[in-house]
This record gives sequence, C-alpha cells and structure tokens, in this order.
Amino acid sequence: MEIINKIYFSIFVFSLIVFADLMVKFKRPIILKIYLSILALGAGLNALIFTIDMPSNYFLFATSMFKGVISYAIINVFTILYIPKFQKTVNVIGVFYVIYEVLLFNYIISYPELFNINDQRALLMLMKTKIQFPLYLNIYRILITFAFLAAMAYTTTWVVFKQQHQNIYFDKIKVWSKLLIFFTLLMFVVFAPLSFFKISDVISYVFSILAFLIILFFVFYRPAFLNRSALKISFGSNFNRDSEFAISELEFINEFYTKLYFVQNDASLENLAKVLNISSNDLYKFIYYKYSMTFNDLVNKNRVDYFIDIIHNPKYLNFTIDALAKEAGFSSRQHLYKPFKKFHGGNPSDIMDAIAV
Repeated sequence: MEIINKIYFSIFVFSLIVFADLMVKFKRPIILKIYLSILALGAGLNALIFTIDMPSNYFLFATSMFKGVISYAIINVFTILYIPKFQKTVNVIGVFYVIYEVLLFNYIISYPELFNINDQRALLMLMKTKIQFPLYLNIYRILITFAFLAAMAYTTTWVVFKQQHQNIYFDKIKVWSKLLIFFTLLMFVVFAPLSFFKISDVISYVFSILAFLIILFFVFYRPAFLNRSALKISFGSNFNRDSEFAISELEFINEFYTKLYFVQNDASLENLAKVLNISSNDLYKFIYYKYSMTFNDLVNKNRVDYFIDIIHNPKYLNFTIDALAKEAGFSSRQHLYKPFKKFHGGNPSDIMDAIAV
C-alpha cells in the first residue's frame, strides 16, 4: 500500500509540472487554458486524495466530484475547439451535476455507518445494500448521467464530422483529439462496472492510476500548435482550405491600410464592419485568420508602426510625443506606451532621442 501511495503522490507532483507548463506556454484562449488546467489539477488532486486518510463518505464525495469535473472539462475542451455554440449547454449540465453532488452528500452524511470504512469496495457495497436513496435522487442521477453521455456523444460526433473538412488547423490536432476521445470512452467503459462487480483493490488502483496518467500525458503532450493558435480551430469550417470569406483581402487592405483606418480615434471592430458591409463576427474571424491577432492588437500594432514612421518624417520634427501619439491614433501618450513596448520594445522617448542625435 505504501508503494501505491507513493505512485499517487508522484502523479500529484507530475500534475503540478503539467499545470506549470500550461501557465508558461499556453497563451490563448484563456477559457481553454482554464479547462486544460482543470484537467491537470483535477487528475492530480484526485490522485492525492488516495494518499490522505479521511472519512469514507468524504472520500466518496471528493472522488465522485473530481470525476464529474474532469468529464466536464474534457467535454468543454472539445466544445471550445470544435463547437463553441454548444458550450452553454455543457455549462448548464455541469451546474446540475454540482447540484446533484451536493444533494447526494447531504443525504449520505446522515448515515454514520459510512464513516471510517477503509475499504472503498466495501463502502460501495454498503451504499447499495444499506442506503435507500429517495426516488428524486435516483431519477436525478439517471438524468444527469444521460445528459453527460449525450453531450459526450454529440461532441464526439461533431469532432469526427469536422475533421472530415480539409482544414489546416484540424489536421494538426486530428490524432490527438481522436486518441483523447477514445481513451475517455474507454475509461468510462472500464470504470462503470467497478461499482457493480467485486474487483481486487490492486486492479482498481491500476485502473485509476492509468486514468490519471492518460489525462496528464494528453495535456502535457498536447500539440504545440495549440499553445498559441487554439482559437483558430474553434472557427471550424471557416478555415477550410477552399472556404471564402465575406470580404476579399484587397477590400480590407484598401480600407484598413491605404485609407489609414487604424489611426482614426473611433476605430472599432463594429465600425469597420459597417464600413465593409459585413458582420463584426465575420470580420473578427477574417482578421484572426489572416493576421493571427485580435482587431485591437492589429490596430495598436499598426499605430505603433505608423508612430515610428512619422517620427522620421521632417514634417513632424517639432511634434511632442503626445502630439505624435494622437497623430498615430492614440488618445494620449499614456495609451501609447503599453502597445509600444509590446510591439516594438523600450519606450517612445528612447527612439526619439536616438533620432535627435
């Protein structure tokens, strides 16, 4: 048993390494970073629980909750990448699952005989034979289980369907996605019978250890492409090789660059979308696909470049930094500094001093 505890604790340490790797390397979208972090920490904390002495009913509640959270996070990872519109439905299912766990916990703590049982299998058997759950909890459990399975089935179908597109982004995570789905379904098939059949503790521990390691390895060895460009995947078939956007790149270049739209004080995604006669959502996708950045970043980057251009122009020789910043589209010099450091480095006064010399 001591060896098992050491393995579980090692898994917890590995989960912290995976979490740290996510914090450093994964950039955007933040919501996907959060769910991948939940997977890493969820697996690690679940493993850690096996090494801690606690009342059996608390142990049961904690492990059950973690399994639900991990399942919820896995589904959310795929909905963010492939079907963002389904995420709200998944979140609703997650809320109802938490409610179920709270109701269940409040019910089982009323049974003192569930305390101080070290054998997890005996605990499950006692729950089956001694505890008569109320009808509403049984119905609730069936409904929430069905909802989770339906969400997973729907998500899996969409992942498989969307990967049929000749998509430059789907291709990069195709194998990773399919393997994660396969092992998720496999774990469900393996773990489901554990509550109904008598299985040795060693086999039970092996199954749980493998499950935790699979989750951690999939997060740790995620495709490097996801660290910076995961948001592109969520646009789905908009990025098919043969797809066309609502506007041509020439139209955008003419309005944004030739006419210097980015230096306008009221420059905004919605305003430019109206000028180009397309939806703001289509414009956002176009910009992110073509330039790998958000609209605000694209505007600020070009304002910084324009600022650097005009300070070399004799026409602006006697302009102050504040005046030059406003000429480039910034409302003040204070709003110039952060984008300048991000897209150029240093600060504007340094480059102006260098030119003056």
